[in-house]
Amino acid sequence: MPDRTDRDFPQIRGQRGLATVAQLLEAGWTVSAVRVKRRTSWQEPLPRVLVPHRGPIDTTTLLVAQALWAGPEAAVLTGAHALVRLGLKPARTDQVSFVVGVNSRSRSHGAVRLHRSSRKPAVAGNVGVVRVSGPSRALADAAVYERHAPQDLQHLAISVLQRGRTTPEILERELYLRPRAKVEPLWKGLAAFRGGAWSRPEAVLREVVEGDGGLPPLETNCRLLTADGRTLVGTPDGYFEAAGVAVQVHSRQYHQGFDDQGGDQWASTVERDSDMTAAGVRVVGVSPWTLYSRPERFLKRLRAVVAVGLEGPRPNVRVVPSATDPDGELAG
Repeated sequence: MPDRTDRDFPQIRGQRGLATVAQLLEAGWTVSAVRVKRRTSWQEPLPRVLVPHRGPIDTTTLLVAQALWAGPEAAVLTGAHALVRLGLKPARTDQVSFVVGVNSRSRSHGAVRLHRSSRKPAVAGNVGVVRVSGPSRALADAAVYERHAPQDLQHLAISVLQRGRTTPEILERELYLRPRAKVEPLWKGLAAFRGGAWSRPEAVLREVVEGDGGLPPLETNCRLLTADGRTLVGTPDGYFEAAGVAVQVHSRQYHQGFDDQGGDQWASTVERDSDMTAAGVRVVGVSPWTLYSRPERFLKRLRAVVAVGLEGPRPNVRVVPSATDPDGELAG
C-alpha cells in the first residue's frame, strides 16, 4: 500500500508552521512520503527543516528555521541578530550566530554559524522557539564571531548602554572575558558612554576636543535650563560652560525617527538649536563626516567661537550634568 502524502502537517507551538524531518516522522509521516512532498510542494529553508508551501518566508520564520536547524534546545541566538531582537539596529545583519555548548559541534550552513562555548549564555527572551542571548553577550559575540566595522561596534555599545539594555558593569565583565583586540571597539564605546556620549559621533567629538588640549572642559549631553530651572532650553551634544558654547553633531542617522509622542526627532533637534541661540548660547554645528575626516577644520572654527565666548557675557542658563556620572553608574 503506498505511503499517504495527505497527512496533516504538524502545527507545533512556537515554530511558525515549520517542522523538522524528525518531528514529521514522530507525527506519522514516512520517509518516502516526506521525500515526495519535498520534491513536489514543500520547501526546505534549512537542511531537514520543512515548511508545507512554496511561498515566501518572512524574516522571523526564517530565523525560527535557522534555530530548528541549530537545535533550539541547545542553541542560543547571539550577535547582531540577537541585538535586532533586543531593539538595536546593527549596520550589518548578514551573519546569523548561535552559541552551543562544548558537547555540541561547530557547524555552518550559508550565513548561519554555530559557535561552541563553555559559557552558557543567559537567555533574555524568546522568539517562538528561538532563545535570544542577553545584550552584553550578544554584543561581545558580534565583535568576536562576526564581521563588523569598529565604528559600528562602538556605536552599538553606546546604544545598548544608553537604552538601558545593560549596565556598564555587566558589559565590562563580559569584555574582560574576551580577546582585547577583538572587543577593543566595545571598550571604546563603554568609555565614551561613561564620558557622557549617547552616540558614536558624540564620542568622537569628545576625542577630538580632548585631543586638542587647548579648550575648556567639555560637558557631554548636559541639560541647559532657564535660570529658574523650570524650562528646558536644550540638551547639547557638547557644552563649554566657561564660554557658553554648545556643539551639536547634526546627523539624521542619530536623530531620526519619532519620539513616544509621535514628534519628529530631527525637527525637534533643529528647533532646540534655535532655543539655545535665543537664550544666548553660541551654537556650533558639525557633521559626523567632518568630525571623522576633517577634525582640524572643525577645531579651527570651534576655537574661534570659544575665544569669543570666553571674552563675552555668559548665557543666563542653569547647567545640569548628564545622567551618567563619572563612575559610569546610571543616576536615579
